[in-house]
Amino acid sequence: MYQNSQQSPQMPKLSSRDTPVTLVLIMANVLTFLLIHFGQGRWLVPGMALTPESLRHPWTVLTWPLIGLYRPFGLLCLSLWTWTIGGSMERSWGTERLLKFVLATTVLTSVTVLPMLVWGSAGIFGGLGIAIAPLTVAWCWLNRQQTILFSFIFPVPALAIAAITAGMAYFETSQSLRSPWTGLVGLSGCAAAWWWVRGGREWSEARFGKKKKDAPNLRFADLDKDIRGSKQPRSNPLQKARDERKRKERDDKIAEMFRNSGFKDDD
Repeated sequence: MYQNSQQSPQMPKLSSRDTPVTLVLIMANVLTFLLIHFGQGRWLVPGMALTPESLRHPWTVLTWPLIGLYRPFGLLCLSLWTWTIGGSMERSWGTERLLKFVLATTVLTSVTVLPMLVWGSAGIFGGLGIAIAPLTVAWCWLNRQQTILFSFIFPVPALAIAAITAGMAYFETSQSLRSPWTGLVGLSGCAAAWWWVRGGREWSEARFGKKKKDAPNLRFADLDKDIRGSKQPRSNPLQKARDERKRKERDDKIAEMFRNSGFKDDD
């Protein structure tokens, strides 16, 4: 699905232990899709999606990403994309952080979309596409040097995928709210995700977070002196130069993995 110059693309493995949030998103959409289309489960729509009646069903501000409102092929593509992006981010950030991120962007999107539904025409807002858009935007920025194989064939830069994702979220919201101008309200989650990964987290922690005392130094720049030791002399200068080059390449790879993970030194 995605690749860089040093490794071939691989689909991540999903498990209830490592990626429970990703699995719940996919399985809930598949299950509700089957119930709606084959099991006379249309009662799920007003009970889970955002509608003008959501003021009487406040839990729908959280449940709209779980309802499968797409056609079979669309749901299949979204499930595969969620599998790739969600699985990657959940393994990188951890389940707790990913869950907080998804909940925050879901509620923010609900806050901006619901007034348009209540004051405008009767529409239905929900599904995996808009819910996964903020996570996709975050992944694309953190992995902005990656090239994604769009449709497994065409190489597309990660930042271009972020722009395409935001555009699709806009048009899907416009269709749901039945007005081209209201599509912008569906981008609130994407905008928040973009702000968060580009420095919003550091800004919020600097102003509202608790400073940790005596935090261990986890910088990879200091990893070398911990694992190499100081008593490993090399009599062969060529061998020493090769070892030094390999060490630098290894440290650069580890540092890049750390930067792309979204973690900071005090996590």
